[in-house]
Amino acid sequence: MLINVKSARDNKHVLITDEINDLIHREINFPEHTRFAYSVINKRHLDQPVIYSNYPTEWINTYINMTLYQHDPVIIIALQRIMPFTWNDKTLSSDDTRHEDIFKVAGKYNISNGHTFPLHDHENNLATLSLYTEGDTDCFQDYVVKNKKNLQQLLLSIHERYIIERRYDRKLFREKLEKELTSREIETLRWASLGKTYNEIAIIMGITESTVKFHIGNLIVKLGVVNAKHAIRKASDLHLLQIYE
Repeated sequence: MLINVKSARDNKHVLITDEINDLIHREINFPEHTRFAYSVINKRHLDQPVIYSNYPTEWINTYINMTLYQHDPVIIIALQRIMPFTWNDKTLSSDDTRHEDIFKVAGKYNISNGHTFPLHDHENNLATLSLYTEGDTDCFQDYVVKNKKNLQQLLLSIHERYIIERRYDRKLFREKLEKELTSREIETLRWASLGKTYNEIAIIMGITESTVKFHIGNLIVKLGVVNAKHAIRKASDLHLLQIYE
């Protein structure tokens, strides 16, 4: 049976989001108006984060499409903290106009204050669990204070599952790429990772510069990246540059 990969991922995303939502509302007994966002971002590159959330869909799409995560003051603080913290559009204001822009957009969805629990893992990721309410703010504050330990434990549990599933997904993806990538494509990328220009790679490998570009173009498509630099980084993370050595 053929499976639509995008649909499968979307279904998985919905299932995990629903599970987190259920844990927050039923296990920890938070008010129904509570909104949450569990996100994971690489601390070194600040690439697009993985987000499971019941925040307004329009806000999540805007946050991703406008790459607001690269300047999000909540993320910037979380990168420097290990303890949970509260935030609002006033305490996080700064001279950086990009911060103001973020809160202007977020304000349209009534996202102006909340709480964030940070977690730094062994794979150089920052995981956060952020919450805000569309209901009674004082009641919400009390719930967070009373349930800090439960929320921190929830973040640990969610993230452990994410790490295990990501490791499994990466293994499958690597195995797939090992079958698809040719030895010449890997060799081309390996030389590029060492800082060689396309012209230098062509001379070293005894091929034309247009062939080098052809190999790099194939790698970009197969790895699902946007450019050669991104291809090198992803191949390195997946330990693909050691193939055929």
